[in-house]
Amino acid sequence: MKKPPYKSYGRDKKKKKAKIEKHIDIPAPVDTPEAEMMVDDVYKVVAFFQEHASKFVAVLAALVILGGSYFGYKWYKNSLEMKAASIFDRGMIALENGNEKEAEKYFKEAADKYFSAPSGKAGAFLYGKLANDVSYIKKLEGVKSFTLSPAAKLEDGIFMMKDGKGEMAVQKFASLSRDKDWTYPAGLYYLTIYYLSNGKKDKAKETYDILSGDYKNSFYTAVLGEVIQ
Repeated sequence: MKKPPYKSYGRDKKKKKAKIEKHIDIPAPVDTPEAEMMVDDVYKVVAFFQEHASKFVAVLAALVILGGSYFGYKWYKNSLEMKAASIFDRGMIALENGNEKEAEKYFKEAADKYFSAPSGKAGAFLYGKLANDVSYIKKLEGVKSFTLSPAAKLEDGIFMMKDGKGEMAVQKFASLSRDKDWTYPAGLYYLTIYYLSNGKKDKAKETYDILSGDYKNSFYTAVLGEVIQ
């Protein structure tokens, strides 16, 4: 009598399963000079970090402290600027409304309290100009500001001309740099005006030639051209 067919099916499955199973080879330990050298290098690196762990922690702590101090300083500077800008804006609104005295008060407050902030420096310039207080203008001449420092130098020279200090004004205007000071053309303009006013026509022509040659399309060149004619 024949055996039931399902048993043969079971044997066939076992055979197939045996064929599917793969033999996994575990590699033998690598014991070569290169491997030993690599392991030795790893141990050296680990030992180095363990030996100098305290130094690395100290450096990391210093970086964290410096980073925190820097961001704290930036926040402090931004906070000062916000306060200065608030006062400066009130001055600008007063000036737009024609209330010059009130504007002077706000500009002076911004300059006195927050001179280190950009709006404080701008307040110092406008207050000095409106109130004819050259001391506020002079404070700006040495600041690192592409906008305010050249303007302060020019304004200081104009104050000197008004006070009859012509020679000092000439030195101030002449100190303006073609490459660094955007008020350089205005300085040439005032130099030419001063020379014309004092009968120094040769000097006036010299400064006007520089102005008309390098800045022929500027406002100052056009005005001086009419004056000279």
